[in-house]
Amino acid sequence: MNLKKFNFKNNIRCHSGGAEGADTYFEKISTHYNIQTIAYSYQTAYHTSAIKYELSDKVYLESVAHVNTATETLKKYRLNPYLKLYARCWFQVKNAAQIFAISTFIQIENKQFVKGGTGVTIQMAIENHKEVFIFEQELNQWFYWDYSGKEFSL
Repeated sequence: MNLKKFNFKNNIRCHSGGAEGADTYFEKISTHYNIQTIAYSYQTAYHTSAIKYELSDKVYLESVAHVNTATETLKKYRLNPYLKLYARCWFQVKNAAQIFAISTFIQIENKQFVKGGTGVTIQMAIENHKEVFIFEQELNQWFYWDYSGKEFSL
């Protein structure tokens, strides 16, 4: 993947999926603070961001194994309709040192995970030993993934 076309002026980047909501908000904050943002996408008319980086079908295959591992851990089995969206998230994880997300926690087999599609991204980040930070909306609190305790901590 060649990101040289973005001509970064600093070493700080926001890797985004370009979705409405938190992704768009993070992009706006990044722009305000002169942080370069990359919004990963597949070829689609629905993703109209000016900073869209389209992923090819070839690199899509790279992401599928990571998505499958994460969704197996999360017991998500209706994968097919969302596979391209989840696969796009792999490139956010792969190219970032730290992952920041906004979501809520859920319990699966007495373990704490992050809810929804964001949870897939967070799980891929954990499985690839990235620094992970979650703003838990219902608790109004930031948490980080503690690798030694294998849990989210304050």
